[in-house]
Amino acid sequence: MTVTQSVTDEILRHPGPNAAEAGAEAAGPVVRARVPTTGALDRRASMNGVILAAGDAGALWLLLGLTLPAALGGHAGHAWQTAFICTWVVASLTFRSYPGYGMDSSERLRRSVICACAAVPSLIGAAVEYTPTTLVGAVTLLLIAPLGVPLVLLTQGGVRALLHAANRWGVDVAVIGDGEAAATVTDTLRRDWSLGYRPLDSGDANLAILAMPNIPFALRDRLLDGPLARFRRVLVMVTQPASDTRWAGSHQLGTISVLEVRRRHLEPGDLRQKRALDLVIAALLFPFFTPLLLIVALVVALDSRGPVLYGATRLGWRGRPFTCWKFRTMHGDGEQKLADLLARDPQARAHYARFHKLPSDPRVTRAGHFLRQTSLDELPQLLNVLTGEMSLVGPRPYLQREVPDMNPHTDVILSCRPGITGLWQVSGRSGTSFHERVQLDLQYVRRWSPWLDLTLLVATLEVVVRRRGAL
Repeated sequence: MTVTQSVTDEILRHPGPNAAEAGAEAAGPVVRARVPTTGALDRRASMNGVILAAGDAGALWLLLGLTLPAALGGHAGHAWQTAFICTWVVASLTFRSYPGYGMDSSERLRRSVICACAAVPSLIGAAVEYTPTTLVGAVTLLLIAPLGVPLVLLTQGGVRALLHAANRWGVDVAVIGDGEAAATVTDTLRRDWSLGYRPLDSGDANLAILAMPNIPFALRDRLLDGPLARFRRVLVMVTQPASDTRWAGSHQLGTISVLEVRRRHLEPGDLRQKRALDLVIAALLFPFFTPLLLIVALVVALDSRGPVLYGATRLGWRGRPFTCWKFRTMHGDGEQKLADLLARDPQARAHYARFHKLPSDPRVTRAGHFLRQTSLDELPQLLNVLTGEMSLVGPRPYLQREVPDMNPHTDVILSCRPGITGLWQVSGRSGTSFHERVQLDLQYVRRWSPWLDLTLLVATLEVVVRRRGAL
């Protein structure tokens, strides 16, 4: 058995962590493998990035130290040197040039040219303050940025070679597939070590390459949303480009064309950014809504018997059950009322089977109808946001019994913390079928970005004010 085949068998044979924790054996094969040593992998990549950045800074400092005084008539221009170097390094960080795994020489050249252009204003500032007095000085000043590009590329190549010699360069990659395609990918990665992708013999990786270019699109999508759902990035070997919102871009691994699936909601930095946004907004909203919370609690208590708050067990991040808090909107014997209605009314039964909701739900109290129409029943979920069980924006929290209907997308949706609002809430809510809700949640996870969250938060205000799509 080849190394590639052992990885493929290991990944496709076992149920994934999300479906397993949700108790969803029907979810089909999803990734299990070993839990990746995410911290160690991230620390190694970060350290390699720091070393590369230090190498760039050192090379640019040497270049400026030799050329800038000659260009400025003996003036060192230390402040402008610092500005030039910092701008170059920050631009490289912005364009993810550190450590730059997976980039070929042409892509490294392109990004270096962009960084050089970003640093040019520092040279203009130096020229304004210390006007070159000779033609040689002016020409030297003009050549600094162009000379920096090959110097940085050579320095980075040397640093990568040293890291490779010390077995510190690269990130482990799981090559999924068998046969000629997988062997070609594996051989290419081992031959071109500068790409930084190291094929391994276990599932302990954050990056996978799907080397099955001839499989049907439907099967490919099923693999991406099932067995490969836990990988932060998946490179899909293709014979022709595809149009899909999930694709983050196309790349070349030698002569191999791949499309990239990047799951930003699994990236540690993006997760911290999303969590910080949740905490800041929730902390600002909670004091503002406290009087409203007290008023709603009083209305619920006076309207019907029972507790003010209702805690429903829902599936959270990675399928872990948690208590989702809401203001109680149902009667204490609501489930029995629903069962009786569904037993005697075929039309209601068909509607509930499709939407998992009813327009005239017998379980809902008088106050509950108003709270649901205005979404005020969701306010206690700010507590879930503060405790980290939910996010302000995300897929809606699902019930355990709904997991079979989520297949084959269970792992993808449960890889993201559920939210108080989301794409489903601003796209029809109760007017959408359960299948459409799953597709909207899936689309949110694939497209997630901080800007999407902010856009959905603003759109939620309009939906709540207009009471659009609420039951």
